[in-house]
Amino acid sequence: MGKPLVSICVRCDEGKGAEGEKLYERVKKLRKRLGLKALFDVEDVRCLSLCDAPCNVLFEGKKRSTYTRTEVHSGKDALTVVQAATAYALLEPGEELPERLLPGVSAD
Repeated sequence: MGKPLVSICVRCDEGKGAEGEKLYERVKKLRKRLGLKALFDVEDVRCLSLCDAPCNVLFEGKKRSTYTRTEVHSGKDALTVVQAATAYALLEPGEELPERLLPGVSAD
């Protein structure tokens, strides 16, 4: 794994407004618009096994703690996801991301 990865479940709320898909698209667009594509990757995934509380996001990277977030709002939290991913990508090995920077609720 090279760059840190942000995985967003696009199956969350599927058929009920596709909130996971909306969050994924918003994060991708913001990352591109802010010129952050070289800093971290974003992928859509089919399931993070947290279906009861969409939207769900996973932050993971080499020599970094993994953070799983749930109840992430597809509209108001998209920028927070990008900001958290940016801070996460800039962490030194062994450093932790402050809870206040992460969107939603911890699922860890």
